[in-house]
Amino acid sequence: MGFARPARIDDAGLAGQLAADALPGFRPADIALSRDGAGALVAGNDGRVALVRPLGDKFVVRALHGAEVARSGTVLRVRPPEPLFPETALDLGEAALAWARRL
Repeated sequence: MGFARPARIDDAGLAGQLAADALPGFRPADIALSRDGAGALVAGNDGRVALVRPLGDKFVVRALHGAEVARSGTVLRVRPPEPLFPETALDLGEAALAWARRL
């Protein structure tokens, strides 16, 4: 009937590859996966950070330069500087504070 299973990002290698494919010259160095598969943050060797998140049954990647970031416990809420791009809530566990500082 055309229904697709929603995508999840629960593989660090896949998150890094998606970011590298989407952003010219990007080489992944550090990756944090949301515990619920809602997305990933990928830091590059050049200091850029990318958000990888599911959108339907596919994935989208956005560079996070200028993103709005808020942390509540282990959850990091990230909104790229793109008016129509939705906020993404990432449960990063103990890594949330370090990633909030990085962004």
